[in-house]
Amino acid sequence: MISNELLKEAQIFLDITWELDAGEREKLSGILERGMAALAGRLGPCDFETDGEEKDLLLNYAMYARAGAVDEFWRNYRDSIISLQIHKWAMKAGEGS
Repeated sequence: MISNELLKEAQIFLDITWELDAGEREKLSGILERGMAALAGRLGPCDFETDGEEKDLLLNYAMYARAGAVDEFWRNYRDSIISLQIHKWAMKAGEGS
């Protein structure tokens, strides 16, 4: 379930200046949910509600998804995703020591 705050942030990020109707809300929510699942699948547990790299990736995913270019998102953000994977792995490894 997408929070109203995250949906509103995505709307602002995507320059959607009009009030979304029910169909548009459902479509944008679906894009965000698919993006959250895809990113969490690559990164592990993510915090998409707090400002940070994970939320930034999600919002950019939504931009690419709305344009029908998700494959380009993965190419263009590959390095950022790998860097975040390494960071998360290092943080997790540090917890065990």
